[in-house]
Amino acid sequence: MAKIVAGFASSHTPLMSLPGQDWAKRADDDKRNRELVRPTDGKHVTYDELLASADPKIADHIDEEVFCKKFNAIQVALNELQDTFAQVNPDVVVMFGDDQDEMFFDDNYPMISVYWGDMLTHYPRLGNRPGMSEAVRISASVYGTEVIDYPVDTNLGLHIVEQLAERDFDVAQSRYMKEEYGGTIGPGTWYLDFQRQTKPRRQGMAHAFAFPVCRWFNGKRPPMVPITINTCYPPNWISPRRAYALGRSVREAIEAWDSDARVAVVTSGGLSHFTVDEEIDRLALQGLTTADGGILSTLPRYKLQSATTEILNWVAAAGAMGDTPMEQITYQPGYRSPAGTGCGCAVGRWLPE
Repeated sequence: MAKIVAGFASSHTPLMSLPGQDWAKRADDDKRNRELVRPTDGKHVTYDELLASADPKIADHIDEEVFCKKFNAIQVALNELQDTFAQVNPDVVVMFGDDQDEMFFDDNYPMISVYWGDMLTHYPRLGNRPGMSEAVRISASVYGTEVIDYPVDTNLGLHIVEQLAERDFDVAQSRYMKEEYGGTIGPGTWYLDFQRQTKPRRQGMAHAFAFPVCRWFNGKRPPMVPITINTCYPPNWISPRRAYALGRSVREAIEAWDSDARVAVVTSGGLSHFTVDEEIDRLALQGLTTADGGILSTLPRYKLQSATTEILNWVAAAGAMGDTPMEQITYQPGYRSPAGTGCGCAVGRWLPE
């Protein structure tokens, strides 16, 4: 039977690839962000409202020297993750990620979807996103300049679809990519009280999958099975309890696969953003580093809104890693404005004995 040999996780915010001296450029984008949620009460607010209620101590973080120190710590951690991934050298990876206006829209947005076509194509993000700010353009360089036809393990993908269905998960499945993707999302419920619109355009693998491939797979191409979960968009966004249960069931499916493959679990996203919420970050990290499914399954929903919901990618990965605790390599509260906007930047790994 197949064996899970390791797990790997990192945030994928632009701050992970935007040099510290440029973090303030990303803060300029926050003033136009329509998805800001106040950490203290979960209220959807404007930048000015967030600034008015922000802790004055946040200002201590808004300094180029501090930015550079945090960025350097993040790069050291990502390099360590890259080295460990190379040492483990898995035969297959099963990856949990989310989709943000990339391949899914309100014409049909599944809570859980497994891709099991032969290839999942990656396109460089430079030039693929009209209207990029300078900060996003700089950080997009991490996605490279080449098209990658990434191999998918179709046999394991089909097996996971069938096993999840047997375990009462209403799982969607897809086997090919379209030439263009586009559509609308929202308005919905909770913070999503507006409509997001994406004009049809060429789109490769979603950013949650592309960041590990481009940043810390370091050229390795073990076949993957991408599992997309709707963390971000109500009303049918996944709950912490369901995300953890999904991971547990994926683990059972892998262990029941008739193969001698060495499998790694991979995820990226989060932690809190677009406002930094150290409270939810540290609670999630406590659950991850102690393999406490009780904590991870009951993370408070009012704090899991907007892109902070990407924490649930990690929750699903933790479920798949079973009783193995995650080793936290780094956590950097990536404040980039006095309003508290930014991202909780984390890197971690699971190494079963």
